[in-house]
Order: sequence, then C-alpha cells, then structure tokens
Amino acid sequence: MGQQKTKERPEEKAPEQPKEQPKEQKQAPEASQPSQQKKWKGKDWFAVLAPKMFGEMRLADTQAMDPESIMGRNLEMSVADLIGQPNKYYMKVFFKVTDVDARNAYTRFNGYSISREHLSRAVRKRAQKVESINYFTTKDGWKIQVTSVAVLNRNTESEIQKKVRNAVVAHLEETAKRSGLDDILKKVIEGSLQREMKKLGSRIYPVRFFEVAKIEVVKAPAK
Repeated sequence: MGQQKTKERPEEKAPEQPKEQPKEQKQAPEASQPSQQKKWKGKDWFAVLAPKMFGEMRLADTQAMDPESIMGRNLEMSVADLIGQPNKYYMKVFFKVTDVDARNAYTRFNGYSISREHLSRAVRKRAQKVESINYFTTKDGWKIQVTSVAVLNRNTESEIQKKVRNAVVAHLEETAKRSGLDDILKKVIEGSLQREMKKLGSRIYPVRFFEVAKIEVVKAPAK
C-alpha cells in the first residue's frame, strides 16, 4: 500500500494581545501651591507674624518639618516696609520667633538700628559727636541697651560734652521708667523722642542732630 500523505497544518498564530495604552504621566505639583508642596516635601508652611504693636502683619512665610525648628529664628525688616513710609528707609527692626502653632509663627521685638550712612552724613567736620551707651529697664520689664548720638554744632570742651551726655541719659532713664517698650519704640520711629532730646541738649549747647542709633534687648520680660 502506498504511504498516505499527511497534510501539514499551518502554524497557529498566537492571538494578538491588545496593545497597552500609554499611561498618562502625572504632572508634578506646581511650586506656587503650598498645600501640594506640603505633601510632596513632607514640610508645613508657617506664616511669620510681627508683634501686636505692628498689627501682627505677615512678615514672611517659611517651611519646616518640625515646628520647633522655627523657634528662635531671627528676622530683619525695614521700617519703611513695616509702616509704609519710604522716608524711614534707614531704620531697621529685628524680630525673634518665640511661639509657634499649627499655622503661624509669632515673634517679639529683638532690636532696632539705623544705617551707618545716615549717621555719618550728620557728623561733619568741626562738629562734636557725643555718644552714650546705657542700660535701661522699661515700665513693662524689658531690659535694653540704648546707643544714642548727639552732634553738637562745634567742637566743645569735655565739660560741656559731659553735661550734654548726663542730660541725655537722665531723660532716657525717666522715659523708660514711665513708658513701655512699645511706646518707646513708637516715639523713636516717629522721631518725637529725638526731637525731645535735641531740644533738651540745646539748653546746654546747640545740638544740630540727635539720633537713637541702636536698641538691643538684654532681657525680655517673662510671659
């Protein structure tokens, strides 16, 4: 018998698998959205607020994983920005973070100063500079170190300089005893304390210029 021929079956093709659709890529959160950053970086945003005397205005925003890490931070602000008066450009106020809650970091006053340029313009040739650095305690318990500068019209004898300095110190001490820190700082920023001191010193010898150059916090009152 002849051999039977077997028909070869064509190879069965495996059923085509449906092509995977490309997955949509999620966009990274925008940097301008703090709430998204919070989750992405594991950090929280805190608004740093000024003390009550400046209306607790928002000074800055800062990030932190642990609120305790914000405690003790220092900030420097121009008085021109704080009160919206450009002519106070030479004055600066310093703040220190002393308390933090879920959203805000609260500060206290931590110092004041004026620029060297402002002071150097007032001290001219043949004028006498009388500087005083003294400690005072305010009515509300702040211990502060105040640096003041009086510029007399001419070079003078040491005896006259001493009398002017003593008058300045006595008046500042009296002002501190009957005023809280907020009131003193307000008078300094307004310039009314400087005008008082210039008038007082001029009773002894003509004072052309008087300025509170610096206020440093030695000890803040307990809460």
